[in-house]
Amino acid sequence: MIFCQRCKTSNPLEAEHCGACGTRLLIISGAQDTSALLATNDHSLEEHLLERISTLEAALTRMQDRFEQLLELAQQQATGSFYDHMMIEALSEILAEGRLLSTDDLEQRWRIHVARHYEETIERERLDERCAQILSNYRGTQREDFGNLVEEGAQLVSEGHTRRGLRLLEQGLALDEQNIELLFTVGECYFQFGKGLEASGFLRRVVALDSDHFGARLLLGLLSGEAGEAELAKIHLQHAITIDNDSFAAHYGLGRLLACEGRIAEALAHLKRALALKPTPEMHYLVGRAYWEQGQASRALKHLQKAVRLDPRFDAALYSLGWLYWQSNKTNEAREHFRAAYEINPRDSHYRVAMQAHAGDELPQPPAPGWAHLIRKRRTANSETRFIELLWRDLASVALAPSALRKTPRK
Repeated sequence: MIFCQRCKTSNPLEAEHCGACGTRLLIISGAQDTSALLATNDHSLEEHLLERISTLEAALTRMQDRFEQLLELAQQQATGSFYDHMMIEALSEILAEGRLLSTDDLEQRWRIHVARHYEETIERERLDERCAQILSNYRGTQREDFGNLVEEGAQLVSEGHTRRGLRLLEQGLALDEQNIELLFTVGECYFQFGKGLEASGFLRRVVALDSDHFGARLLLGLLSGEAGEAELAKIHLQHAITIDNDSFAAHYGLGRLLACEGRIAEALAHLKRALALKPTPEMHYLVGRAYWEQGQASRALKHLQKAVRLDPRFDAALYSLGWLYWQSNKTNEAREHFRAAYEINPRDSHYRVAMQAHAGDELPQPPAPGWAHLIRKRRTANSETRFIELLWRDLASVALAPSALRKTPRK
């Protein structure tokens, strides 16, 4: 008998495949009671065994050849990458010697580009998932036309042709005006395109059809905060939090709105929650500033120090930390932080004034944590750019997620 190499089931000698699991039989094993059979003059079993061994050897040879080809290809790629890396490193050294390039800035920009490429890939995948959900929700009779409009529009949006893509998506929406996910997708595209008024119109239609749509509530809250409608923004963001208590963007937005109103204790609860969800330098800075506004200097110092440890080039955190040292009469430590902040961002007048101050002088306080304008503007304060990018990175991973995955409230 012949035993299957996978499930060990015994099969007839003439079997080509295992009767139990269907595996092609390549290996023969014999139990003790089959040794007599092997010792007989019947050569059919030996021929069968040789055939199986030959087949196995041929398969191993092909695998070895394929492995060698893959190894050679990997070595070629590694060699090419090594020479490319050496060339880039040499160019960087030449530019750095000529003071035309900062190696720290180069590394930082490289990381930004890698992260951006990764985010764009994830966004395309999520958009594909969204398209599938939109098509599954279609209830009309022109499914083919609807599908073509949605898929082509989504493709154009993912390639950066937002205006053309939106036109096609809106044409698709005319064929199914109550398709919630398509409504949200169009509203979200307008949101990302910086058209807050148009985005709000579509997002309100989503909420009218589904009051518990997480993405629509979140974006409406952020847009209302951008428009100065604080009360409406708080309603939407609080509703979003009841749907998903693990939403960084919702806690972040609500915390900053409350901080704007001077409700620091309430703001701290949400900012600390956002910090727990994303322990970034920016969030340590915001929590530290909130403690500062509350008069808790020791806690503020702790979070500001953590922000600087996580990112030694965070100029706003460096200046704030220096300001606290200045208030505690630790002049030398304060000047070190002022100088570091100025070297990173010499355009900020606060840092220049602080560097030239004498003991006992009053220094300008850093701006209190207020609402960061979400829609990108041409002239954005450098200190706010970090927070805008932080929020946009989170929105890229949250807002595109299908809302059906976020319908269950989390405790």
